[in-house]
Amino acid sequence: MQIVEQTKKRSGWRVYRTLAALGLPRSVYYAWKKRDSLEDRAGKPCRVYELLPEERTAISDYALQFPKIGYRKLTWMMVDAGVACVGESSVYRVLSDADLLSRWKRSVVSSGEYNFRPNAPNQQWHTDVMYVWIAARFYFLLSFVDAFSRYIVHHKLLISLDGKSVATELQAAIETVDGKKPRVVHDHGGEFVNRDVAAVVKAHNLIDIKTKPRHPESNGIVERFNGTVRDETNNDYGDNYLQAEAIIAKLMHHYNEERLHATLGYMTPVTWHRGKPDEVRDERSRRIAAARTNRKTINQQRFQQAA
Repeated sequence: MQIVEQTKKRSGWRVYRTLAALGLPRSVYYAWKKRDSLEDRAGKPCRVYELLPEERTAISDYALQFPKIGYRKLTWMMVDAGVACVGESSVYRVLSDADLLSRWKRSVVSSGEYNFRPNAPNQQWHTDVMYVWIAARFYFLLSFVDAFSRYIVHHKLLISLDGKSVATELQAAIETVDGKKPRVVHDHGGEFVNRDVAAVVKAHNLIDIKTKPRHPESNGIVERFNGTVRDETNNDYGDNYLQAEAIIAKLMHHYNEERLHATLGYMTPVTWHRGKPDEVRDERSRRIAAARTNRKTINQQRFQQAA
């Protein structure tokens, strides 16, 4: 800068001519002139897509509300709720820094798999009975889970466990799907292997599949659902049958309509059962892109103000 001033006084050269001779960009020269001090200072990294402080706070606060839910599911719960529209890796880093990661023991991969893989709803159902302890006696929760969407097609809290009761509920489940003929997978329990159930299977021309004896993994889809019921209710179903029915009905609605399922790309079973997962993916992508653009704008403004 001294050379530029001296040259201007001695020869009358314009500033731009001296800068050209020195190979110094004009933008750099005038930026120097605007500075209060020419002392060297460390540059600030300009990460325009860095998470905003308010986004980090929102992620941590949301995770504290759901301490048992893993970061992947939390990511898409927050995107759907509009709390924080960021990717899974960003949520992982925030929760890791805050020591809020929920670490679950990984389950062992089941060896009881079928070659058949449904590609649409109501092609294969899994059914089972779960014992429920209410007011000093057992009741029996019968559920039919769609293998493709994990949607609970039908459920009933039975007072007695017998073939006639199961056959009645299988008939009720079939009537909800407008002539579809799903494969029905169940274990070797007497409530499923009897004349009454066989009559319903024959009347609707269904494919009846019995799992491998003493191998619950073969019916893992509904077994996992039963585990979810126990976890979500803490085995507390109220003081009588009517309270239990209401609690279970509320849980079924939550499971089908609100709870995100890892196998389904962290979407709800009803989304897949109604054939709309692509719409949810597109909406999530739109929200994340909009949040990314907004994050860039805010960070650029902050960096400019700090410069």
